Amino acid sequence: MRKILKLIGLLGGTSWPSTTLPYRMLNEEVQRRLGGHHSARIILYSIDYQEIKSRYYDRWAEIPSLLKREIDTLLSFGPDCWMIANNTLHKAYDVIKDDVSDIPFFHAVTLTRDHLVDQRIRTALLLGTRFTMEDGFFDGPLTSAGIEVVIPEKGERDHIQEMQSRLSRGEMNPSFRSDFAAILGRYEQAGCEAVVTACTEIPLVVDQRSTTMIVVDPLVLQCNACVDFALGVK
Repeated sequence: MRKILKLIGLLGGTSWPSTTLPYRMLNEEVQRRLGGHHSARIILYSIDYQEIKSRYYDRWAEIPSLLKREIDTLLSFGPDCWMIANNTLHKAYDVIKDDVSDIPFFHAVTLTRDHLVDQRIRTALLLGTRFTMEDGFFDGPLTSAGIEVVIPEKGERDHIQEMQSRLSRGEMNPSFRSDFAAILGRYEQAGCEAVVTACTEIPLVVDQRSTTMIVVDPLVLQCNACVDFALGVK
């Protein structure tokens, strides 16, 4: 009897360029595991990000309820599991999680923490938006698990934020790769064992070719967890 893959829900549009990554990752992973012409069964709900994004720095308290409205829409389509293609919004999700349907959800921060612990990584560089690097919602659970989290210096954070903002609007400049490689090289020399790409745009220009440090991409971890669930592995 033919096995039907479970349906994966993907909340995207946050930003639109980075939403292409998990869609591709999910399909590539299913194709890798099953071969043939298999692809992932996905419900992709791409939101208009402006209403949420414009509140990041002065009206954050309004974001959880806005996010819940979008999550409820995604879940109304009936996915069997789901993920958010945005790291920062996991902070807002944590506020409303008890009011969200108990459909299995794969949390970027939790998966990253568990992966770093499993790989016995002791020191990790955290890259993300300025908000993610400075707020503590992402690195706090990692630190609590005994991992030393290194945050780039302020000037580097400002430059990373500038590049991320341009990537989120669809701009792809060759200098982004070299600038990130220079930052990675500095922290590799300082003893970091891994780099966490805790922003969904950064993997557009940072991958394992960029550094000899272990690249830990929360998007990859989320997608692999979704595919495991869809295939009944876990």
